[in-house]
Amino acid sequence: MYNPEGSDNNKEYLEIYTDLNLENYTIKDLYSQDTLTLIKQTNSSYSLIVEENFNHTNINATIYSVGATIGNNLNNDGDLISIYGPNLLDAVHYYEQWGASNNGKSLCKINQIWQECTKTPGYSNENIQLNDYTIRITEFLPDPQGNDASPMPDGEWIELFNYGILELDLTGIKLKDKANHELIISDTTTYEQIIKPNEYLIIYANNKSGFLNNDGLEEIQLLTPEEIEIEKIVYSDSREGNSWSKINNAWHLTIPTPGEDNPNNKDEGKESKIEIQKIYLGNDNKAKFGDNLRIKLNIYKGDETKESIKAYIQKNKKKISKTTSFNINQKFSENIITIPIQIFPNCNLKKEEGKYELVVEGLDEKDTEYFEIKGITQNLCEKQTCTEENLVNYMEEINFETVINSDSQPNEIIYESKGKKTSKSGIYFFAFILVLLTIHMITEKWKK
Repeated sequence: MYNPEGSDNNKEYLEIYTDLNLENYTIKDLYSQDTLTLIKQTNSSYSLIVEENFNHTNINATIYSVGATIGNNLNNDGDLISIYGPNLLDAVHYYEQWGASNNGKSLCKINQIWQECTKTPGYSNENIQLNDYTIRITEFLPDPQGNDASPMPDGEWIELFNYGILELDLTGIKLKDKANHELIISDTTTYEQIIKPNEYLIIYANNKSGFLNNDGLEEIQLLTPEEIEIEKIVYSDSREGNSWSKINNAWHLTIPTPGEDNPNNKDEGKESKIEIQKIYLGNDNKAKFGDNLRIKLNIYKGDETKESIKAYIQKNKKKISKTTSFNINQKFSENIITIPIQIFPNCNLKKEEGKYELVVEGLDEKDTEYFEIKGITQNLCEKQTCTEENLVNYMEEINFETVINSDSQPNEIIYESKGKKTSKSGIYFFAFILVLLTIHMITEKWKK
């Protein structure tokens, strides 16, 4: 055991299977060496090399001490260990990637292969082979957005990783929370019960209500079908939409990555991003006053409670377009969408041609891009009988709103434009006012 859970002091050990007396043998690592001193003799063929004050009570093995540390401590990121008597007795070069790092487990040699296993000092590794599952919990989502008890693949889930070299059938493996709510791995909790080496498997609560608490102290036990504990995770104070991920042997709230490697950085993916990908312009790469532009956006929403995004065109902080607004509700979602923006007409030529700024902002992020506006949409000005001031006031009533269709995909944004309805209503209303004014003027003239 090279990296015990918690402090390493007085807990590291090496187990050797031999009938030799190892007193005065030498153990070496990459940096130093120690001489073995016999402190406990038994009839067992298992011998343990330990640090001073190591608790070997009830361990049926011969015990050898090396003083305060084994070599220069057994390095947590890997080390080369060798034992010498008159000649080299044995050696092993281990690596952190083999497992058993700060999780209460040890490295065992089973069928001539080193792998993570339940620690059994003084006992045969072969005795634990059938019950030792090379799986660990690497991520879990206790508080998803929406209903926690939704059917899979939504709702709560727990991710398992097979760090061993063998394919495992996990049928019957159990997961329990602190309240003894239980998930049993079967075709009702996962899509596949077989987990291959170096692969992940997601276990879903799948309509099971109240499996994992979102507030206060909670725990998850990973158990064999015989209810032998494989692993136990304790956590508290979850956050909606965030999963607990194991990063560098510590648990952090991160973006959910089911079935994938956890982020290398605990803050990776939390920040939202807005990117203007394209402004659809004419062949001359210019827009005209009065045009209804289309804008392609790439928006990533991270760990952000805000939802609203708005887009508009301006120059010198003065808007020359209607503001297009929409919402993105889903956290940690990638959204590629196209939105419309209506540029106000320039019928009286008061606005200058030239560079204008497209602004897209929201989710505490902002992106801008400059483009050229030159000329006007003539037919729009020719068909209007009102003044530009009235037309601008009318244009201010046009609104675009986003409607998220509950039957669509989470990242699919669907727009419902009120512009056409408002356009027709505005024309009818304007004509109605003109009729009323005409009647009023005729009535006043008749009275006189």
